[in-house]
Amino acid sequence: MYYHKFALDKKVAQDLSKEEKELLVILEGIVKDASLIYKIQLEKGFYPKGVTVEQLEKAAENDKSIASPYTNVEMKNDQLEAVSYHKYFAEHLEPIAKKIEKAAGICTNKSLKVSLQAQARSLIDGSYEEAYNQWLNVKNSNVDFYIGFLERHLDKAFFIKKTLQAHVGIVDKKYSKLMEDNKETLYSSAKISFSKYHSTGIPKRGVSVFVEHITAIAGYPAYVLTSGQYFPSDFDMALKYGSKTIIYYSIVKFKFNKWYYPIFHKIFEKTFASKYSKDLLFEAALWCIFLYELGKQLHRYNGARKRLQDAFGPLDEANGFVSGIEHSKHLVVKGLLSQDTLEAIMIIHIIWMQTDWLLFKNNIAKHDHIIGSSILFNSYLSHGALREQAGISWPNFSRIFFEIEALSYKFVYLLQEGTYAEAREFIEKMGDLKVLEKLSVNLKKISTKV
Repeated sequence: MYYHKFALDKKVAQDLSKEEKELLVILEGIVKDASLIYKIQLEKGFYPKGVTVEQLEKAAENDKSIASPYTNVEMKNDQLEAVSYHKYFAEHLEPIAKKIEKAAGICTNKSLKVSLQAQARSLIDGSYEEAYNQWLNVKNSNVDFYIGFLERHLDKAFFIKKTLQAHVGIVDKKYSKLMEDNKETLYSSAKISFSKYHSTGIPKRGVSVFVEHITAIAGYPAYVLTSGQYFPSDFDMALKYGSKTIIYYSIVKFKFNKWYYPIFHKIFEKTFASKYSKDLLFEAALWCIFLYELGKQLHRYNGARKRLQDAFGPLDEANGFVSGIEHSKHLVVKGLLSQDTLEAIMIIHIIWMQTDWLLFKNNIAKHDHIIGSSILFNSYLSHGALREQAGISWPNFSRIFFEIEALSYKFVYLLQEGTYAEAREFIEKMGDLKVLEKLSVNLKKISTKV
């Protein structure tokens, strides 16, 4: 599915103002409209059929717009030609822009109004950077909305072309403040733990964290049901404007109830499982995605994507998990995170990867994520951090954490200065997907239907 709608918790819905309710109705419709464009991109791709990578590279030498993130490439008169998204999708984008302007017309929050107006303009003239900048500058708004061309995962040729996505949600101020406060400690932790390799270059004041009750989401995050995202994917844009991490509370809750908690009882021994309450595990699920997204954010290096090519994705995904959890030890030391919660985070970490494996087999998860997960599972099982028998796992938390710490150093080294050959050798050695089947033998009755 390219679009998902979620009902707000009653308490959240009751606290909405009349204006916020009106905005949600308009913006949810816009999000649904955006899903059609993503569907077109998914089905048609970005390049003419039959054109080789070599042909595209040669054409891009003479016309840089061929390699722009915001163009479709067409063949005209035997010549490759780039067409800007705002022109290529004009018949779809122009009506969406008008709806956004309508929302801006009833909005009384000045910064949100400016952001909506900038987003509407960007769909007409391609000024996506300005729209992104204005989105980051929204202040004191319960409603969060963004539409733009952001993710690159569908571009298998160059990992350049971006797809349209959109979301609208209500900011959870309590959880957002909690995560924002803990972000400060994680940044300090990164500098302590990786004195040699940590240099994200993005100052922590430029990184904001939000937890949101999503009412509608479209595009790639809806297609793979991602629990959170950090924006932007461009390192230079992050340095210039800052970045924003969003935890999609609604999706975390949906996945927890449908998959995480049922799988927890399927793969862990009953006596062991009885030690962890449902509430503790749900809290751990929120922490897990927060640590994962910040783990990736803390280790972003200019040129890594180009240097590591197709190896970048799996390493970046796996690093998000292990580096985030590795840094969390400083939260425990400072009393910001309990030992029980840290154990629950590691449990959710295991379940999360197992869930993604089930979804991947039904085309609802990204390949890079699965390769990254297989690297972690292989390491945990081969070093005795997990013991598996007929799909039942007994985690050794001390060994898991030891492996996480060792792997985090390896990943950060590869992301910062490793060569492509080193990265491919490591992935080929550790990235056997068969390992993910070891714990899934008891999960055949878990439905992956969304």
